[in-house]
Amino acid sequence: MNAKKMMYAAAALVAGWAGVAVSATAKGPICDTAAYVNSTTYYSCSGSSHTALDIGNGSCNEWNHRGMLAGSYYYQYFGGCAGACYGSTCNGGAGNYYVVTGANGWDFRQLHFYANVSSGSKTCDGCALGLVGGTGQATGPHVHADNRQYATRKSAWYTSKGTTCGTNAYCGNIIGAPTL
Repeated sequence: MNAKKMMYAAAALVAGWAGVAVSATAKGPICDTAAYVNSTTYYSCSGSSHTALDIGNGSCNEWNHRGMLAGSYYYQYFGGCAGACYGSTCNGGAGNYYVVTGANGWDFRQLHFYANVSSGSKTCDGCALGLVGGTGQATGPHVHADNRQYATRKSAWYTSKGTTCGTNAYCGNIIGAPTL
């Protein structure tokens, strides 16, 4: 290998170590054809700022809440909340939740699920994380999903895919492209 190729290879390796942010693909978190987006940039699609997706199917403690990111990702578990379908104060309002950490301050979070035997930190692709619930400051059973950079929620991850209120959020449908 000549010196120029070695220099490019070294630069690519260092960029990988530095943690270059990349785009992921997010699918709906509930494998029920009745799952839909019921809140996006604004609560209930008409209220105060929300900058996340809330996805529900009208049931609690029944349907698996799945990892939304397509591909193998590490889901870090933050649990300890008792089962609730209509809110609690656990974990500062997040309830039971998962975080997938990316580079440059990016992360992807899924909140409010009801923990079960599937719950716990793990690396997986679309695996069951728990059951649809309403732990934390939830007004009903749903999955809250947001993409943040340095704790600031961003909406481009779902608006770039055209996801709006009423979008079908079945687990086979792509609903966003979060940055990690």
